[in-house]
Amino acid sequence: MARRIHVVLCTDGVFPQAMGGMQRHSRLLAEHLAATGRIRLTVIHPHTPGIFDPALGIEEVPVAPIDTSRFYLRELWRYSGRVAKELDRLKPDVILSQGFCVWKGIDRSTSRLIMHPHGLEMFQGLTAKERMLGTPFRMAVRYMARRSRAVISLGGKLTGLLQDAVRGSSAAVEVIPNAVDVPPEVPYVTGTAPLRLLFVGRFAFNKGLDLLMDVARRLVREGRSNEVRFELAGDGPLLEGIKAEGVPDNVALLGRVDDERLFQLYTECDAFVLPTRFEGMPTVVLEAMARSRPIIVSDVGATAELVDKSNGWLLPSGDAEALYSAVNELLRSTPEQRAAMAHASYERCARQFAWPQVTHRFVDLFEEVAQASRQRV
Repeated sequence: MARRIHVVLCTDGVFPQAMGGMQRHSRLLAEHLAATGRIRLTVIHPHTPGIFDPALGIEEVPVAPIDTSRFYLRELWRYSGRVAKELDRLKPDVILSQGFCVWKGIDRSTSRLIMHPHGLEMFQGLTAKERMLGTPFRMAVRYMARRSRAVISLGGKLTGLLQDAVRGSSAAVEVIPNAVDVPPEVPYVTGTAPLRLLFVGRFAFNKGLDLLMDVARRLVREGRSNEVRFELAGDGPLLEGIKAEGVPDNVALLGRVDDERLFQLYTECDAFVLPTRFEGMPTVVLEAMARSRPIIVSDVGATAELVDKSNGWLLPSGDAEALYSAVNELLRSTPEQRAAMAHASYERCARQFAWPQVTHRFVDLFEEVAQASRQRV
């Protein structure tokens, strides 16, 4: 039997020990990679070993975590130094770096390094202050991307950002989307009035909650509050401000919800809405698609890979009028039209964004990088 290539996945946290989209991606990707049987997998992470099922055969290598009380970028650099020492010891065939994990000593890993920068939020700042604060992070991403063998884009607008970042270097930009576990399809049954529109996310400015609240209040002023119920799951810095302004009677604040409740909300809503101002490839949209929901989302990051007229509405970023129009179009649509959009969401998700397909694309890239690296020796 041919020797399996040794892949090391480097991450600064694994869900649920650490919260966040990249941390959830680290767990799910590791578990699905191990299940293929095509690679030998090691995960470098900052937790006590034993977070993965031993039956998966994943080797866990713990390193000291980031000190979140200190300057974050400097701590990322220090964390990458601890990771680099383990990489020198492990000598893997391929390295997959989530975010900034392979930075210090990166030149020792270039020929076998795949960088996954995920959503590239630091390239999508809206205000002058946000762009200024993002400058050192953009510089760091460019530095690491240009010294990698390959850089993963989630697709859409993110691919162009990364192509600009690696211009003039030998790094290749490879498009591999986010993924989701896709359950068996269940029939979409649209509810009676009011239609339930679900939002899931952090209550922060970039998520466009102000736009959603503007639409909700406009419907109240028009005497139409009984037509749509906006259900908002999550919390964050804007939550108290929203409460202080007064929550319209067509808005329900659900707070943070666990996965079981979240998946129930997906299957109970009539459509999913995310008027975000910038994004990568939002997992919440994929999760809603996997449960056969029409989608209303901003055209940012890689969302155009997920949504078109067949399964929902792709909106200009930051446009409350466009969101209002999309909600009205949804209201005017027939149950049959909404069911057709729901089925299109499910079909696209199952065909392009299910974990088995995406995992095999990662393994194919690992094998390609490992072969190229061996040829250089």
